[in-house]
Amino acid sequence: MKKELTQKPGRKYRTSGKNNAPASFWELLIFILAILITTSGCGLFYEYPEDPAEAYVESGVGGEKDLIAEVIDGDTVILENGKHIRLLGINTPEEGMYFYREAKAVLEAMVLEKELVLEKDVTDLDIYGRQLRYLFLDSLFVNLEMILRGFANIYTNPPDVKYADKFLEAERYARENNLGLWELSVLDNIKVELIYDAPGNDNENINGEYAVLENTGNTVLDTAGWTIKDSGTNIYRFSSYEFYPGTKIILYSGTGDDSDGFFYWNSMTAVWNNDSDTLYLRDGEGLLIGIYNY
Repeated sequence: MKKELTQKPGRKYRTSGKNNAPASFWELLIFILAILITTSGCGLFYEYPEDPAEAYVESGVGGEKDLIAEVIDGDTVILENGKHIRLLGINTPEEGMYFYREAKAVLEAMVLEKELVLEKDVTDLDIYGRQLRYLFLDSLFVNLEMILRGFANIYTNPPDVKYADKFLEAERYARENNLGLWELSVLDNIKVELIYDAPGNDNENINGEYAVLENTGNTVLDTAGWTIKDSGTNIYRFSSYEFYPGTKIILYSGTGDDSDGFFYWNSMTAVWNNDSDTLYLRDGEGLLIGIYNY
């Protein structure tokens, strides 16, 4: 199956600095935003109970209060007792990726050295042994705020979908307002097709799934630094390539030798989920060229 996407033009900006302290006016604004979020006590859409722990008990889910001792990145924290917590339902950029510093900085400003309520969904631990939790700071739903402000994208996996509908609404708001990760590149006229369900067993026919980019404009584009990413942590980074008008680029998920217009992810397993996933296409500055969701 395949779907088609055409992105819209947008604005462009840069961030600077390699550490986690504010290195630009933009990053300073992030800290100000975080302070406003935490002092306001609620998001834009939802009114939460004054004591989230009581709501958990009433729903039978249960919640525990713990102090956040360290923030690893935008979706992972360490408690005072040393336990690692992975925020449920969201995914933020990894180190070295666009918006990594910003996502980590705003989460630090919201939760570091504060006592939060941690709510479990169905699954207790991920494959790395981290506890999977929703985080609440008084009446603030931290996981939701990260999506709402554009610092995270949705990353829900059944059966842990308790707040999936709220997360979808929050991401829709961030996308419609070009916030954070959804800031648009000025590049346009890129059409995308995605074959995400390979014939037969996907992991035995990895090159049966592939993405097709077409330059429908009239300008030669340099793909240096462009990335294609799924909703999780799979990411492919293009090297410099002259992308001529009227031509296509095909990116296979499996192994092979790159040649003119044909590229290989060199993944050992299938990249794209057959039931649902999201493709993010970004330019060399990390700005969003287009998004494809199925």
